[in-house]
Formats: sequence, structure tokens, C-alpha cells
Amino acid sequence: MSDPYRIDTYERPAHSPRTRRRRPVSRALLWIMAVCGASVNVAANLVMRGDLTALGLASGVVGVAGIAGLLILRFAGGRS
Repeated sequence: MSDPYRIDTYERPAHSPRTRRRRPVSRALLWIMAVCGASVNVAANLVMRGDLTALGLASGVVGVAGIAGLLILRFAGGRS
């Protein structure tokens, strides 16, 4: 007669560890890109009093690219 309160370990499925993806590194770099691009863009606009400059334009493109990369990681890769 088997004991109903005994837990048999051989009936459990094998536990396999999850493999971690390299997303945290790329996610951190994209956050740095977005924040630095936005900061330089704001600083350039304040210094030049709103005039369009190459520095402001380039930093704005870098900031938007960082945000777009974060959105792609979030929606294309599931929960990141």
C-alpha cells in the first residue's frame, strides 16, 4: 500500500534552467541613447535659442532612434 502523504521526486518533470537573453545589455544601451540624445537636444536648443542646428538635429535623431529601438524590443520580443 502506498503512502498518500509521501512525495515522490521521480514523478516530477525535470527542471531546466531558463537561458537568459542579452536583452538587458541592449536595453540599457538604448536607454542611454534615448536619454543622452534628448539631453543634448534640449541643451543645444537652449544654447541656440531654438534655432535649427546640426547638433540639435543629430541628437534628436539619436534620441528618437533609441526610443524606437526600445519599442521594437518591447513589442517584437514579448516582455523584456
